[in-house]
Amino acid sequence: MLSPASAVPGLQALTQPFTAKTGVAVTLAGGGRDKVFAILKAGGPADVVVLPSNDFAETRTITGMTPLGRIVVGVGVKAGSKVPDISTPEKFRQVLLAAKGVAYADPAAGTSAGKVIDQMLNAPEFKDVKRVPVQGLAVTGLTSGKADIALQLLPELAANKDVVLAGPVPESFGAGVDFSVGIAAASLDAMQAQRLVDFLTDRQNAALWRTNGLVRN
Repeated sequence: MLSPASAVPGLQALTQPFTAKTGVAVTLAGGGRDKVFAILKAGGPADVVVLPSNDFAETRTITGMTPLGRIVVGVGVKAGSKVPDISTPEKFRQVLLAAKGVAYADPAAGTSAGKVIDQMLNAPEFKDVKRVPVQGLAVTGLTSGKADIALQLLPELAANKDVVLAGPVPESFGAGVDFSVGIAAASLDAMQAQRLVDFLTDRQNAALWRTNGLVRN
């Protein structure tokens, strides 16, 4: 199974019970969005693919598209820093306005998270925010010292030991990326792949997904 890093925590939690139930082992690979696309383009080994829903329109190497849910954008600060209070929309806005720099993935790179965050920051209420678009993960803006706030998909921030998670962006801003799952055209066992897709999208697993940063639609 191929997946970007943001969906990996949930997938790891779900593939274990899937293997226990079916006896079918699942190997997770991928990493960055570009790496997933490179593997698919090269015809590399893959059965099931998880990607932002919008990305499915850019490839013909995946058959079908079943919605998984939404992964929300989180707010992170460098480990050891004071954790800001972002518990309300107004407090979140004030934190961004007070920051020396707000890092997020450069939307020009094509990442879904970068586009969503950039769209949010284009709102008039954020016009004075000091933006720091970065290549790659937003947390690099923290390590470089160019920013003191990072906006990135929440599971990625939660997995980074150099970052303290302040929490999700308040729901009213709609900052999240919809993800879907499909079967790779190169799959050598489409039947088992479909079993895994069915398991991942089973409503009974919604609570486990939520624990790992993805909210079912």
